[in-house]
Amino acid sequence: MKALTPITPTRRDWPRLLDELVRQLNDGRVYDRDLAQIQAALIQLVEAHRRRTGPAVRDRNFPWT
Repeated sequence: MKALTPITPTRRDWPRLLDELVRQLNDGRVYDRDLAQIQAALIQLVEAHRRRTGPAVRDRNFPWT
């Protein structure tokens, strides 16, 4: 049997995947034990976003900018 290799998400996949994470969190479908790891990943995401966008591109609608 051939092992499945996960496909790395593309830039177009991320909004849908992040929306799905939001839905699962809101619905309580994520274990409490996993929340710390998700929080750490989100902090890294926000920090990378800040580095990438810089102050000139930041949107005032984003609470973390």
